[in-house]
This record gives sequence, structure tokens and C-alpha cells, in this order.
Amino acid sequence: MESSDKYNFSLFTPRNLHGRKNRNVILSMLVIWAVAVFGFQFLLRLIEKPVPEKALTMFESTWSSVNRGDIKAGDYKTFLNSLVLVRGKNIVKAEDQKVITAAISSVIFNVVPDSVKAQMLVAITDLKSLKGQLIQAKDQQYLDIKTMIENKNKEITSTCELYSGFKTGTLELTILISSLQEKYPESLSDPVFIRLPEIMKLYLIHNQSVLTDTKFLGFPFHYFYTAVFLLIMFVALCIVYNVLIEWRLKKEGIVE
Repeated sequence: MESSDKYNFSLFTPRNLHGRKNRNVILSMLVIWAVAVFGFQFLLRLIEKPVPEKALTMFESTWSSVNRGDIKAGDYKTFLNSLVLVRGKNIVKAEDQKVITAAISSVIFNVVPDSVKAQMLVAITDLKSLKGQLIQAKDQQYLDIKTMIENKNKEITSTCELYSGFKTGTLELTILISSLQEKYPESLSDPVFIRLPEIMKLYLIHNQSVLTDTKFLGFPFHYFYTAVFLLIMFVALCIVYNVLIEWRLKKEGIVE
């Protein structure tokens, strides 16, 4: 009876020429895949450079004067804009959000007149209370509280639009209003803001290179390469492997 041992395959200890050829094809595919995946990441690391966003330049140009309490007419809007841009990022850590939120409140309440500030603080306190009541409200009570919340939002919005430079309906103004707190540090020279420049740099400096800036088929090249090309390449390698093995089986006269 003919032994079927010559048809057996072991990747680590091939028993015949066919096994060795099969192993070499598999290892070649693995090397190609590893170079394509990890080599690209090493290349990104090698050529990337830290590039700051425009918002960081805005922040750094005004931070020293704002920190001293010497806020000029246009500086605080520029400074506030940079804070709001970072506050709107969904990757900001909770502890960093607290610092940025406190800074936004401090800036706004230091530039508005005292009479307006008092009205805003009352409106913010009322708004917080209404939102707490809304959780347990039902039927008509729910609708009434919702209407009051909308009215309070409009009241705060109109005031913030006047002093922040953000237009009603913009995402920036929405982020600004949601960041206002009734309790806040009186001055940006408060110790709680020591980490603020470090926080801004963390979220406003990104590593970039020609591989991240170049567009390909509407995508940044690094995104297209990792999300699309590598998937296509994996499928192509599987097809190539099957074609090569099929060709070798026919060449050696092996029938499955």
C-alpha cells in the first residue's frame, strides 16, 4: 500500500521538496506582510515632525499678557478661541477638560461687566437646576421645564455672542456655553492654570510628514495605506499563495 506521508505538510519540519517549497512561500508572504505593516510605521516615525496647529500660535501669542491680567481688547477673543478649539476635541482627558473649562469661565467672567456677570451666573445656576429637574419630570411638567431651559440658553447665548465674538448657532458658541461654571478661578494667574500651556501643546501639536499630508483618492495617504491598501494586499497575498500552491501541485502531479 502506498504511503501518504509525502502529502503531509509541516511548516517547521518539511518532509519533502513540496513541503519545503510550501514553507518558503508561506514565510515569504509573512515577510512581505510584516514589512508592509511595520515598516510603514517605522517610516512614519522616522520622517515625521511635530507641527503645531494655528490655535497653539494664537494661544502662545496671548498667554503671557492674559496670565498677567493685561487682557487687551482683541487678545481675549483670540485666547478664548484657542481654548474653545481644544475644549471641543473629544480626546481631551477629563482632568485636562476641567482646567480648560475653568479657563474659559475665568476669561468670560473677567471681560463682561459686573452687572452682566451677575445675571449670567444666576442664569447658569438656574439652568443647572432645571436640567436636574428635567430628569424626573413627566408630561406637561417636562415640556414646561424644557421650554424654560431653552429660554435660559437663549439668554446666555445672546450675552456670550456679544462678548465672545462667536455667532449664534455655531459649534464654538455651543461649546463655550456648555463650559461656563458658576464657580471659577478669579484670575488666570491662579495656580490651577500652571498646566494650561502644557495641556494646549499636548492637544495642538501633531506629528506630520509627507505621508500624512499627501492626499490619495481623497484620503490622507497614511490612512488610505493602513485602512485600505493593507487590506487589499492581504487578500492579494492569499490569492497569490493559492495560485502558487495550485501551480506546484500540478507541476508535481499531486492530486488532492
